[in-house]
This record gives sequence, structure tokens and C-alpha cells, in this order.
Amino acid sequence: MIEVVRTAPVRTLIVDDTPLMRKAIRKILSKSGDIEVVGTAANGRECLDQVMTLNPDVVTLDVDMPVMNGITTLKNIMVRRQLPIVMISSLIQDGYFVFEALRLGVVDFLPKPERLSQEKLEREEEIIRTRVRMASSMQVQHVRRMRRQKNKRPMIARDEGEASPVRLVVVGANLAGPNTLMHIVTQLPPDFSGAVVALQEIHPRVLAPFCARFDAISPLPIIPVSESCTLQAGSIYMASSFRGVHVMKTPGENSYTLEVVDKPDSRPIDRLFTTAAQCFGPNLCSVLLTGVGTDGAAGMLEIRKRGGLNLAQKQACCVYPNLVENAIMKGSVDAVLTPGEIADSLKAWAKSEDALRCARQC
Repeated sequence: MIEVVRTAPVRTLIVDDTPLMRKAIRKILSKSGDIEVVGTAANGRECLDQVMTLNPDVVTLDVDMPVMNGITTLKNIMVRRQLPIVMISSLIQDGYFVFEALRLGVVDFLPKPERLSQEKLEREEEIIRTRVRMASSMQVQHVRRMRRQKNKRPMIARDEGEASPVRLVVVGANLAGPNTLMHIVTQLPPDFSGAVVALQEIHPRVLAPFCARFDAISPLPIIPVSESCTLQAGSIYMASSFRGVHVMKTPGENSYTLEVVDKPDSRPIDRLFTTAAQCFGPNLCSVLLTGVGTDGAAGMLEIRKRGGLNLAQKQACCVYPNLVENAIMKGSVDAVLTPGEIADSLKAWAKSEDALRCARQC
């Protein structure tokens, strides 16, 4: 992922109730000359005071703290100051905290550093530094809190021949995508005939607990992709670009497989979009959401070449508009829409032969 270049160091406030962890995170961030730790806090109440006093660019925030926990602190910050926040917590298996943080619009939710091999530890530390750098360029004013409500999902009877999707939606985002994706998916109907594969930059250890909570409010089943699986109509497949996925026709069968890539890919969105285009041709729709870099633009050109439809999130709605802007400059986008308009377009596209016309009319 391409990073936004800053001329001044990213002024960061570290919030964690454990002195040892505050020291560890300070040490991790201080290895980078473009990050400056301006202060620390031991709980949410101290954090709110420090935010007003120090005016940091970014806050790293723990969840489990006395006096005021991380989720309550996050809500207060988003109301009072709207600062970019990176959650760093050991409570990654608790889907409630993961989902709440991403629903409320944090940059990312990361596991705390732990005892790993040196190579893995260095990789995890670099992820933390990268998230803090990226957080500093986040357009927080565009965050829209996703309303939490339970969805009573009806059982949809599908013919055996409909188990394999005729149409596929592929979604790409490389940072801060879960919040927008929630807004889109929750507006789809329970009888949506296609399948959706969403690839975003979310930590693999966070993916499953996030999906478990997301499934409770989604009109369609939310399936975390940790290993290769067969695509089924009416399902949402959530994958992490830490590994990446691609679509392929199942040999000898009338079905499609979502293959998990063992090694990280430098352009995971392009890989997903291109392989999906090769399988679904005109029955494919791509959606490019918030992010940074040029990934996805080439894959969208391949989709257009094969008769598919390309949608992108309107820049004014993106917390990171760079990814979409690059795709627009390359001429690969058919329609630029708000999240609500994207959902309406997908509903019309799934039922219409003239998908492009439907998107442009929404």
C-alpha cells in the first residue's frame, strides 16, 4: 500500500492502562523518525484530558481500562474532537469490541504485540507504525457511525441450481473499509441473488470475531475467509488482504472457488478483480471503496474489457479518497456513488440485464 507523505512527524498519544505496554508501544513508534510520541494516558478519562491539552494527530487506544474503557473513550473523542484512532488491544477474540470499534470508524483494530518469532514481531510492529502514519491523513469528518440494530434474517429458499452464483460483486478497500462496507451490506435485500466477495486490509486475527458480530445485523450471511471455499449465492465473503484471495472456476463442476493466497500480494485488489473478471465476465460488478494507492484500477479495466460494471465510492464520502481518485484518473470507473447509492445500484444490477444503465440512473 502506498503511504501519504507528511513533512512533519505524526504527533501521537498512547493510551493503555499497563505501564509496560505504554513503554512497549512508545518503543515501537519511536523506531520511526516520522512519528513523535507526545504523551501517554492510563485510562480514557486521562486520554480525554490529554487530547485537549496536547492536541495530538493520532491516538492509539486500548480497550480494557479502568475509569473509562476504550469504546466509551472512542465515542467521546468522535463527538468532541474527531481524531483518527488506532485501537491496539489484546481483546481481539471478543467480537463485540472489534465490531464496535470498526462500526464507530477507527482506522484499524490491531492485536497487541506478543511473544512471536523475531520476523513476525518485526512485521507486527511495522503494521502498528504504518497504521499510525496512515491515520494522520484520515479525513475523520467523513466517518459515519453505523447504527447497531439486530436483523431478523429470513430463511430464503434457493433452488439447488442457484447455489452457485450467476452474478458476483467484488469489493476492494485497503484501509478503514469495514465501516463503509457495513453501510452498504446492511441495505441489501435478504433475497440478493449474487454473491459478494469483500477484500479489505483487516488483521487476520480480527477478521473472524468481526464477522461473527457483523453477521448479527446483516440481511445476508457474513462468512470470514480463512481458507479456500466454494462460492454460494446470497452470501457475503469477507477476506483480508494480509493474505489475499482470487476467484477460479472449480474444475469439472458448475461452481466457483475462492482461493486463499498463501503469500501476501503487492496488489491484492487487482488480483481479485482480474481473476473474478476471467470467471464472471459481464456478470461481474466491482466496488472500490476508501483507501490509498493505485491498487484496483487495473483490475477494473479488465472488468470493463469483459463487459462488467465498475462502481466507486464518492470521494466526498471517503475517509481516504486517494484509492478512488487514482481509479477515476485511469478512466476505469463507470459510476461514482455514495454508499447508499452503491447499495441501490447493486440491488438494481442483480435484477437487470442493463446493469450499467441501472447504476447511472441511481
